[in-house]
Amino acid sequence: MSTTTVDVGSLPADEPPAKDRNAGRPGVGQRYAGVFVLIAILALFTALEPAKFMSYDNVVGVLGNSAILGILAVGLLAPLAAGVFDISIGGTMTLAVVAVAYLFQSTGGSFPVPLAILVVFVGAVGVGLVNSWLVVNRGVEPFIATIGTGSVMVGMSQLLANGTTITNDIPSTFTDFGRWSVGRIPVGVFILLGLCLVAWYVLQYTPFGRHLYATGASREATRLTGIRTTRVLKVAFVVSALAAAIAGVTFAARLGSGPPDIGQGFLIGAYSVAFLGSTIIQPGRFNVGGLIVALLIISFGVNGLQISGLPFWVVETFQGMALLVAVLLGRRKASQTP
Repeated sequence: MSTTTVDVGSLPADEPPAKDRNAGRPGVGQRYAGVFVLIAILALFTALEPAKFMSYDNVVGVLGNSAILGILAVGLLAPLAAGVFDISIGGTMTLAVVAVAYLFQSTGGSFPVPLAILVVFVGAVGVGLVNSWLVVNRGVEPFIATIGTGSVMVGMSQLLANGTTITNDIPSTFTDFGRWSVGRIPVGVFILLGLCLVAWYVLQYTPFGRHLYATGASREATRLTGIRTTRVLKVAFVVSALAAAIAGVTFAARLGSGPPDIGQGFLIGAYSVAFLGSTIIQPGRFNVGGLIVALLIISFGVNGLQISGLPFWVVETFQGMALLVAVLLGRRKASQTP
């Protein structure tokens, strides 16, 4: 009677059942629930206001108005993925708006436009470095540290503008840039798309993107693997501040003036977009695809309510509700994770 010898080492390792392998993974319905919500919003308001809501003028207007909010939200992906808050983005954006207008006004409009933009961007990098120094080197809680720096920048904006909107000596080359469009789609939309593309590539395909997520999941454990989490946080704060400055310069160029109280109004909206986006496409992870869907949900949702005749306070109410829903969904997802 012959026997057959089997090399156990050549056999594949036992695999867990498919049900176990998929445990904790978001299903298709959960991943794309936000997309379905967006489609429902578009269908609802198209049915209620067919002549207005999906008209080309209205769609282009919504996209243009949401570009600044989207730029801020994209910048937030870096610190949020790394597990820290940056509340200073409103102050950074405000100071960027006022500073670029002040440079023109103080020189009678002769300050070179590219140099003015560069000065503002360098200042934003400095703000990010200050935030990272407070958090990383001095151990201040990110929420408290960035509230403080944001308030300082709002005060500096008021000082530069003397409490009034700067409107004098803004060069036409600067405003021409801000009002440039293709098919009436403003330049801000193209800036947002470019930033989204860069953020998507960095987060999905680079070691730094993986380091961001790892730092956010467990900073100490990530540090013990040899990753320099202090550098990760420093870059994250700089990216956030730089995005706020880009939003500020784009806003000032489009508006053609420098109001000293504009940025704080975008703060809740930017966090609403970022957190709601973390429940879409890749639930539980701050991601670019989900952010874009969330931005469209909030922008078209607010626009539809306004077209339907709701008053001005609907913007803050809708954004606040979106933020609360996103946080609650995030907590539910965390509690379901084995």
